[in-house]
Amino acid sequence: MNKKLSKTIKKSFLLIEALFTPSRLLEFLCTPADKLNKYNLGLGTMIRLKVLRPRNTLYRAFVKEGVTDKDKMTMTILKAFHEAYRSALSK
Repeated sequence: MNKKLSKTIKKSFLLIEALFTPSRLLEFLCTPADKLNKYNLGLGTMIRLKVLRPRNTLYRAFVKEGVTDKDKMTMTILKAFHEAYRSALSK
């Protein structure tokens, strides 16, 4: 992932965080990274509907990188969000 896409993903984190209740965010952050695919249905659907719209900067950044599958976009976002927030908690 290039730096520009990574930066654009990070800009979406507040929108992603708003999709969680506090308890669901804690549950998500306690989930091992290799088990995040379980969030692709509920949370992933919300991300695809609210964040990955065709005119959205984040969506266009993915397409520019050759990623056109919204499921792949969603999992990339979820993994980046998970990693960033877990890293912040461990400091």
